[in-house]
Amino acid sequence: MKTAMTSRYAALTTLVAAQLWLGSSAEAQDFPVFTHGAIDEAPLSGVRIHLDNDLFAGGERDRDYTGGLSVTISGTTARDGLLSLDPLLKRLDAVAAVPAAPTYHARQFGLMAFTPQDILDREPQYDDRPYASLLFVSNSRTYVDEEPRTAWSTNLTIGVLGLSLSESVHDAVHQLVGSETPQGYDHQISAGGEPTARYSVARQQLWIADPTGQLDVKTTLQASVGYLTETSAAVTARIGRFNTPWWSFAPELTDYMASPVPVARNSGRDAMYFFAGVRVKARAYNAFLQGQFRDSDVTYSFADIEPIVAEAWVGFVTQVLENTELSYS
Repeated sequence: MKTAMTSRYAALTTLVAAQLWLGSSAEAQDFPVFTHGAIDEAPLSGVRIHLDNDLFAGGERDRDYTGGLSVTISGTTARDGLLSLDPLLKRLDAVAAVPAAPTYHARQFGLMAFTPQDILDREPQYDDRPYASLLFVSNSRTYVDEEPRTAWSTNLTIGVLGLSLSESVHDAVHQLVGSETPQGYDHQISAGGEPTARYSVARQQLWIADPTGQLDVKTTLQASVGYLTETSAAVTARIGRFNTPWWSFAPELTDYMASPVPVARNSGRDAMYFFAGVRVKARAYNAFLQGQFRDSDVTYSFADIEPIVAEAWVGFVTQVLENTELSYS
């Protein structure tokens, strides 16, 4: 069985990913394998924990995407567990005509929070981004067709905007590190709570694959509708020594919180590699800025937000213990 821990520190578009492999050796049946066009997926093939906090990015900046926490499990447990969204996701994928292929599953629970620059002002701030938060659960499916080197990733997220839980967590973190606690969560988007949802589809295409397993480059096209409604195109590369399939490492699918990508492994060697990527988004709607149906004290219209957003990242992954990988970008 494989577990993993990941963390992305948002102020520097930071990704810290650790993957913990239990036991001194791994048997083949512990990991998903292809069998006659189908997939033999373990009940629990992995766990990832994401800890996001701009405190780790350096400096005194506490702004925009201030932090988050999520837990991701992958395997048939993610597909079949209590309150799983996978049955609904499967139906949506059929409507979206996602091509059928051997499928991996993942499920994520998380919380994310956003703040303006001045977190000590109790009054609404009409010249900066509003406070916002999302408590959510997601299910994802990854359809892998190795013959044309294509993978489709779909994700359904259901959550609640504007809960006071985000303020409590934010306060606790700042008290722990001796920082001032934020004062303006009463003015966050959908303060008091409002349901929200998002559905996304991404097509990953392996462009370059070094036979030695030391380089791969892929392109990804993604579209989503819901609290983030947008389309995007990305190019991602990694070079070095890696032990996971090309489709299972997907930093380009991160939208504030890293997407619940299933855990998989295709070799037993230690990992050490660099990765980099660029992504361009055409964004039509962002509930964290524009609000939703409930009235919010601070919101912005479509004309006030940037419709085109460009991102770039670079990072490094290394095996720090026998069963642990760590990356930073």
